Amino acid sequence: GRVAVVTGGLRGIGLATVRALVEAGATAVAFDLDSPESPVVAEVTEPSENEQRVFYQRADVTDRAETEQAINGVLGRFGKIDILVNNGGAGGPAVPVETSCPQEWARIIALNLTSTYICARAVAGAMKAKGKGRIINVSSQAGRSKSEIGNLPYASAKAGILGFTRQLAQELGPFGITVNAVAPGLTLSERVVRRLEKMPENQRRRLVEAIPLGRFARPEEIAAVIRFLASDEASYITGATIDVNGGRFMM
Repeated sequence: GRVAVVTGGLRGIGLATVRALVEAGATAVAFDLDSPESPVVAEVTEPSENEQRVFYQRADVTDRAETEQAINGVLGRFGKIDILVNNGGAGGPAVPVETSCPQEWARIIALNLTSTYICARAVAGAMKAKGKGRIINVSSQAGRSKSEIGNLPYASAKAGILGFTRQLAQELGPFGITVNAVAPGLTLSERVVRRLEKMPENQRRRLVEAIPLGRFARPEEIAAVIRFLASDEASYITGATIDVNGGRFMM
């Protein structure tokens, strides 16, 4: 019976999370940038057993006004938001810092870190009013250590999400709201698969060999941890980061 908003919810980890939350009994609203008429939207929002449990809202989560309007739309329709999963984001190919583009830096920081702040800001008041809530931020192994296929602004943004998570957990804890992060390793989302396909075979092999479990993650394996953090079983966990990387990075 809970209502979840999942940003970047039409693909990869976001879509797997939408499905995991719905399987656990939630209603999920996927925020993304596809046209409402997109075949992907039609497929994801197809009613199951005559009940629609997944809804789509086109929203640019780097835009505060647009995001607040989208969040208010969810509140108006369902009366609450119990769970926010800040999953939306993207990176780019690595380039030397001295030749990097400041506009690209700003774009990737906005997509990953600023969007997390904008969405959390938009739901905090409603969660405080109910005296409970779950905010789960998707960081990355890149934010815990370094990025193996991404670039400098991506790693910086994902590290920033971890600091944001801890500070917001301290602020919102007295209101019954938990704030946690998940730090996936290389996960076979559509975006990562495209990057891997462009790599030489020996480079892909080295990436796999560096992972103790000997394989990349499936999006569903990350979604399972997010679902746990959204559940009652995680009621006493806040300000934490859970690494889901097959042992590639260990604290």
